[in-house]
Amino acid sequence: MPMTIKRATWNNGPDLAFDINNKANAAIEKYGREAVINAALGTLLDDKGKIIALPSVYDRLDEMDRSHIASYAPIEGEKDYRKIVIDTLFGPYKPEGYISAIATPGGTGAIRSAIFSYLDEGDPLICHDYYWAPYRKICEEFGRNFKTFEFFTDDFAFNIDVYKEAIDEGIRDSDRIASLINSPGNNPTGYSLSDEEWDEVITFLKEKAEDKDKKITLIVDVAYLEFAGDGDQQRKFFEKFSNLPRNLFVVVAFSMSKSHTAYGLRSGAAVGISSSKEIIEEFEASLAHSARCNWSNGTHAAQNILIELERAENKKIYEQELVDLRNMLKSRADVFVTAAKENKLTMIPYFGGFFTFIPTDKAFDIVKDLEKENIFTIPSAKGIRVAICGVGEEKIPKLVQRLAFYTNKK
Repeated sequence: MPMTIKRATWNNGPDLAFDINNKANAAIEKYGREAVINAALGTLLDDKGKIIALPSVYDRLDEMDRSHIASYAPIEGEKDYRKIVIDTLFGPYKPEGYISAIATPGGTGAIRSAIFSYLDEGDPLICHDYYWAPYRKICEEFGRNFKTFEFFTDDFAFNIDVYKEAIDEGIRDSDRIASLINSPGNNPTGYSLSDEEWDEVITFLKEKAEDKDKKITLIVDVAYLEFAGDGDQQRKFFEKFSNLPRNLFVVVAFSMSKSHTAYGLRSGAAVGISSSKEIIEEFEASLAHSARCNWSNGTHAAQNILIELERAENKKIYEQELVDLRNMLKSRADVFVTAAKENKLTMIPYFGGFFTFIPTDKAFDIVKDLEKENIFTIPSAKGIRVAICGVGEEKIPKLVQRLAFYTNKK
């Protein structure tokens, strides 16, 4: 008989991605880094397999007064940090309405608080069926109803018709509903909704909001935003969140993990967008309360780093480093996509982000075969996630060739 309550009793075993990454690290220790292809975790590695830590970011930490590292941050986050998050997130495409940001530990904290605050027990969270596993786990922990729809049509476009059906079904039986979309640079597929697809999503949700008894929340996870386009073009869709109906609320999950190579510093924010000042004030109170009850406050050093990066001399260096990272990742992706075509390997269209995805119903068998060759990827019921962010460009042709060999063989 477990001592934990029923909702806190889990038998999931080790996290799959981290478990496979541990296997990859063991293989590297045994056979050497050159003999191993580790495409397991979503962390940017250089071509020698070393994790990238941007100098512009970590030089700020080295120079920071220790009292600014050791001290508590405000529960809701530093005022300047919250403002910079909003400016950084939206760029020139800031939506019209009331907007506020509350600091969270990474994007995960933002998603956690949005699910907790805007859905009640049993209420549905509608998510595409290619998704980051913690979405479901958060819902299970809070007793929310995690429901998926088929993300893609047969030709790998966003399946708007099935999305509408899922929303209609969920809202029919509940006065509250939330929709979670991870784009641009979806994890695990690398897919990004087009501006036209976003138009259809927002238009439909506005139609559903005509029933004033319904409360609708759209949660947008943009963890890979900075690696899903050049300049600010990938931000254009944010403008579509302007002048929303009062009962349609948007929460954008911002993260410093990928954009600032600050995975372990755990800093992000939940950014609320509404046409109502009252609803934004309610958002601030609710998420600050959750912060106090769960993690007390965010990592002060990380917030101070973002503030320091706004200084002209630091910002210029960071922006150039970010361009270099984008170019490195794009080059790897271009090699992967070209090699996939040459090897007749089916993949979901890649638009950006850290991952490519190979659809197959034999993923677990294929991954086991690949591991025998010291190639490490992540299997799922839908296929194989490949973290090109962690694979040097020179290793990608071999990676694709072996994926194609086993996928086409099966």
